[in-house]
Amino acid sequence: MKAERSAWQRWGWVLRWLGTAAGIAYIATLIDVDDVKSAAGRISAGAMGLAIVFVALNVVAGAQRWRVLLTAYGALARPDLVRATQLYFISFFYNNYLPGAVAGDVVRGVVTRDVFGDRGATAGLAVVLVERALGLFGVFLLLAVGLAAAGNAVDTGSLWVWSGLGIAGSFALVLALPFSRRLGRFLPGRLREIAERVPELSSVGSFVSAAILSVTTQVLIALAGYVLLHAVEPRVDLGASLLIVPLAAATTFLPITVGGAGAREAVYVTLGASLFLMPRSDALAASLALWGAHLVVGAVGGVVQLLSRR
Repeated sequence: MKAERSAWQRWGWVLRWLGTAAGIAYIATLIDVDDVKSAAGRISAGAMGLAIVFVALNVVAGAQRWRVLLTAYGALARPDLVRATQLYFISFFYNNYLPGAVAGDVVRGVVTRDVFGDRGATAGLAVVLVERALGLFGVFLLLAVGLAAAGNAVDTGSLWVWSGLGIAGSFALVLALPFSRRLGRFLPGRLREIAERVPELSSVGSFVSAAILSVTTQVLIALAGYVLLHAVEPRVDLGASLLIVPLAAATTFLPITVGGAGAREAVYVTLGASLFLMPRSDALAASLALWGAHLVVGAVGGVVQLLSRR
């Protein structure tokens, strides 16, 4: 097992960069650069600014979710909202500028190692893992809302099947998380080790609040995506954008890309063209604009990191 982990640590970054490059190369074969520039020109400064605000609010909501989860799992102390927000912005910087989209989560888990007493960073990292699972649940829940809102107006094809599997899987995961230590003995090897590290749930109410906040964070990202999609293609309404943005957001959970780059664009281009007959260049412009909003907000976290004394 140690040899396998060592190999991933040594070569995993290569796979992530290759995954990102493959996604970008695929998109490059489908679009015309001039058309993308023309589509991007339809995104006003106001729309871009509003998208950045929504992404930033997502970071603040995420920081509060993290604090609530720390309470749910019996942390002896927790950072106040200002400090948690600072750490979350720093985490957002690492997640968007480094391969894997998890480096920032590791930072938060390690920095708050003292809040669990002698359980240390292990418990802190486990709570961050729970937070990621709740985020995935929020993604698929929004997708279900989008599918319900679309009804028969859009031919979603097999999207219902795949989203149904994702919703069921993430929902089952969320239900199982409070009992992960008890269920750990039924899991194989590495999964058992992770499950046994999750602290005991001490507040069901706080856990439910964290789940609600997870949906809130994804709603904010969906609003950012909608603003940019609507700017490029006015006939795409909020309900329609929920068929694209949540799945695109899910690509940030992939450990083989840099901040979901390449994979996110592929989702936009494929679903935009198949569901709404959008020109691929329009869908790509909206996707790149959303990525740009993430990078701007992530850069704020980088500045916070530089100005932090610790």
